[in-house]
Amino acid sequence: MKILHATTYENMGGAAVAANRLHRGLLAAGMESRLATALPSNETPQVVTLGGKATRRLLRPLVANAERMVAELFYSRPAHPAHTSFSWGPSLQHRRINALPQNILHLHWVTDGFLAPWALGRLCGPVVWTMHDTWPFTGGCHYPSIGCERYLDCCGCCPELCSRQEQDLSRLHWRLKRKAIERIRPVMISPSRAFAEHAARSGLLVGCRVEHIPNVIDTDVFRPLDKALARELLGLPQNGVMLLFGAVNGASDHRKGFDLLCDALQMVFANGQHNAVPVVFGASESDAALPFPMHFLGRLHDNLTLALAYSAADVFVCPSRQDNLPNTVLESLACGTPVVAFPVGGIPDMVEHGVSGYLARPYEPEDLARGLVELLGNAEKRQRMGETGRTKIEREFAMPIIVKRHIALYEEVLEAGKQ
Repeated sequence: MKILHATTYENMGGAAVAANRLHRGLLAAGMESRLATALPSNETPQVVTLGGKATRRLLRPLVANAERMVAELFYSRPAHPAHTSFSWGPSLQHRRINALPQNILHLHWVTDGFLAPWALGRLCGPVVWTMHDTWPFTGGCHYPSIGCERYLDCCGCCPELCSRQEQDLSRLHWRLKRKAIERIRPVMISPSRAFAEHAARSGLLVGCRVEHIPNVIDTDVFRPLDKALARELLGLPQNGVMLLFGAVNGASDHRKGFDLLCDALQMVFANGQHNAVPVVFGASESDAALPFPMHFLGRLHDNLTLALAYSAADVFVCPSRQDNLPNTVLESLACGTPVVAFPVGGIPDMVEHGVSGYLARPYEPEDLARGLVELLGNAEKRQRMGETGRTKIEREFAMPIIVKRHIALYEEVLEAGKQ
């Protein structure tokens, strides 16, 4: 069986990381897997670059800027806009993808000028599509405004465009995508139970099969390491109780909730927890005026360094306002570090309140601070929760388990295609 994965980026962002891990897991299981990407990070075996340098450096940015300018010309944006992709520009990537050998085409994150809806509808099947965010079942939002459910019908009056018109860019994009999905009839995979439920209700995916299969993680790489050694190698202080936060551009992305974390940290310090040591990866600095020191590790580019960061920490905090199944929470639990977070998206799939972490009331810094104080002040509880979280990840999310579930789905899809 030949599986071809298609994704905009090879390694940048959580979706690309998840796609890459699944690809490598399939290779380890003896499958013929290749990953086709528009923007490779480096020359890697079994990774195919779609398009030449001129396409990547000139055409793609030109199309992306044109699409963005159209949206900005006709619509305003909210104070904290979500990432949206109202794609419509030209692309030949469907031809390049169709020309590659494959029995199953597995789509992942395909926006940023990679596959506009009209190109999406020209893909050859059978197609499986993992929903790393909500874009596959909305009119262009990667995460809708909190409370918005207009994707259930056909979008329009889009809050992310500050639009009051039914026939706006989001509805046009919704209709184009709907036609594409009617043509290719993909089997949809959701890493989280919450997104599977949302997708099953979306008018875009009427008639499509929706499956819940979590992201994969290599528990041999992400495992508990010696805390003192991890801190030494990362140049972090040996003393103090360390809490870790991390995300790509996490300090500037409103969805990731760094502002809520800063509010919670002020309450933690006001509560007398002066030995707390906040550490951030994925960013090198913050504009927030903080009355306490914060250590910034910048971008961590390899899994070993990430495992060291989780192992150096006593608690990982994920204050996201919206999320799917964040790799950071998977990684932290696999390294035996308990998690404090809001119960959004797929986080409750991984974190059991009071068992492997603390789930605070959504968007309340006060309860987030309460959870942090509870764990930071109790080493025995942290140890117990960390061990329980590690066991859950080994039992439900480890690479052999998730890869086996994907292979079973591929076989079902191929068998259904023969009938």
